[in-house]
Amino acid sequence: MSGIDRMIASSLTSQIKKNLDLDILKKVEQELFLEHGMSIKLSIEHFHIFSKVLKKNSNIDVKKFEEECIKKIIKIKKNDEKYIITILDSDLKNLILEIFGEIESRKIIFCLFDNEYTIPHILKESRVPKTSGYRKIENLILNGLIIESRKVLSESKKISKLQCIFQEISLDIKKGKFLVNGTVDKKIFEKSTSMKQVLEQVK
Repeated sequence: MSGIDRMIASSLTSQIKKNLDLDILKKVEQELFLEHGMSIKLSIEHFHIFSKVLKKNSNIDVKKFEEECIKKIIKIKKNDEKYIITILDSDLKNLILEIFGEIESRKIIFCLFDNEYTIPHILKESRVPKTSGYRKIENLILNGLIIESRKVLSESKKISKLQCIFQEISLDIKKGKFLVNGTVDKKIFEKSTSMKQVLEQVK
């Protein structure tokens, strides 16, 4: 499980590229590709590798740099056994709005709030047709809004159970202002490799 890493991967990659010195960026991209077979975006899901490569190829305060990049994308607040996330990055907000504006994707996400289901069960609960349902689920996985929670045995084969990274999500749209807030379970949030950099700052 990658927590919320995949959801923020594109936005965090953009922030890293925007704020990192060009020479350092080239060295980091080269080593990630040659030594680990990864792009920066893929390394977000294995953030310790990105941190290690950046530290090796620069003299900057890596922890501070990473924290500053993450804080431009999301704002985090801890509430008991949950984390409240406010999406700050405009591209990520637009992606979430686009997904929730599509009825079949919305039905799939709604049935996975507080539930974990296999794909056939998701399609049954959401009443989304198989022809489009598999494609919608794949898109939601690629964008990090649903993740694999565990494997279960079915007819002698292991299949994935999926869940939404959010337990709740609210879209607040006003004139000139658009807010996205989501509630993430502690276990999911703390599985995220990139969030380990900011957890000690969260209250």
